[in-house]
Amino acid sequence: MTTGKLIEILKRFDPESKVRLCVTYSGRVISTSDQIWVADYGGGPQLIAAPDLRPFQVLVGCGLEQVVRAVPRRLVLDLGEYEDAETAEKVRDFYIYHTRLAEPLTYPDFDYENWIPPRTKSGKYHERIAAILKRKFSEE
Repeated sequence: MTTGKLIEILKRFDPESKVRLCVTYSGRVISTSDQIWVADYGGGPQLIAAPDLRPFQVLVGCGLEQVVRAVPRRLVLDLGEYEDAETAEKVRDFYIYHTRLAEPLTYPDFDYENWIPPRTKSGKYHERIAAILKRKFSEE
């Protein structure tokens, strides 16, 4: 549309009437705006509008789904490094058992009440495990 054609069309309306810009797909309005201004960035005038999103549900952050990793199904605990994976799992279970977390145990039939976990590869007890052992031995 040319500027002249737009001016001719607008002359049909009352000069005090409100102008609204709508963006539509076939038979469906997808955006409306009351704030319209005219600008020229070269190549002629452009109608510019700030969209009115009130009639729409706006989903914020839906693009993050592609970037964010899935939440692990089980609680991930850093309780130090051990000689093998089985020992690390038993230490994890020991911690869960004694802190009464609502997490499933990897070895539910193991005797965590009387078992003393080994030290980490560094030769020390992890601070959380040490606190449990300290509390356990002070009670006995």
